[in-house]
Amino acid sequence: MTFGQDSTLYYATSSGRKATFSPPVMVAVLPNLVASAKRGPQIAVTDQFVVVSAVNKAGDIFAYSLDRKSGRWSSGIRINDVPQIAKEGFQAVAGASKGLFHAAWLDLRGDKKNKIVGATSRDGGRSWSTNQVIYRSPDGTVCECCKVSIAATKNDVYVQFRNWLDGSRNLYLAHSADGGKTYQPAQKLGTGTWKLNACPMDGGAVVLSKTGQPLTAWRRENTLYTCVPGETEQPVSTGRNVTAAANSDKPLLAWDEGGTVWIKSGSQSPVSVGKGQMPSLAVAGKTAWCVWELDGQVMVGRVGL
Repeated sequence: MTFGQDSTLYYATSSGRKATFSPPVMVAVLPNLVASAKRGPQIAVTDQFVVVSAVNKAGDIFAYSLDRKSGRWSSGIRINDVPQIAKEGFQAVAGASKGLFHAAWLDLRGDKKNKIVGATSRDGGRSWSTNQVIYRSPDGTVCECCKVSIAATKNDVYVQFRNWLDGSRNLYLAHSADGGKTYQPAQKLGTGTWKLNACPMDGGAVVLSKTGQPLTAWRRENTLYTCVPGETEQPVSTGRNVTAAANSDKPLLAWDEGGTVWIKSGSQSPVSVGKGQMPSLAVAGKTAWCVWELDGQVMVGRVGL
């Protein structure tokens, strides 16, 4: 788990059957850290490395890498090769295998309009490739205030984002089949549309099933949906801030509604885990971990699957 407080990045772990996390350790101090509304530090894990990415108010994204064998963190490495272009602060990172990691974010380079840009690291987050534009909206900008999500395994990389096209704020998915070198044209998720001249500040999530199939979760108006790309979306519940974690062939979901955090696994009924908002999820074996915010504190819940 990673989180930010003031300008400090923290990291904590839980192992075995413990119901709590270890005391948080400081990863780094990043002055003017951005950490609100899902803009906070992001985390990705492979067998060899842990990468934490974070953005500052100037609009620069930094990666910090933990060598799991030595237990040592690297100093921060800037991911964006054009300075101060991630002004909205929404960024995501995913581990694919060994030292292979991918990042994606909202980027203002060139025309000062938000587009989806990405980069790849092949050494556990200690250096990053030349940035590439993954998607540029023909209407000028993608949705400016919604979280970007990314999932990767082997050579497949999936980036989910909320577009702003023809006056609609729908979710799109971009896919790379060559390890992030090139991306196929982004495809719209679901059959419905959301005409909205405002930003919902709600981006959803993409995760991968055991077979590598992308599974997406997102919000349209007040309804939450899951969707396999190319298929019709399936309504789940009302709410907002939906997120997901891989769990067999169906995603495990968490969201908040009316100040309460909910978790849903497959066809089971949603279960309340506590008061709060902005949940995040992870699955370890037969246990799901959920962390969320409540009055400036990080809350933790555990659910058996």
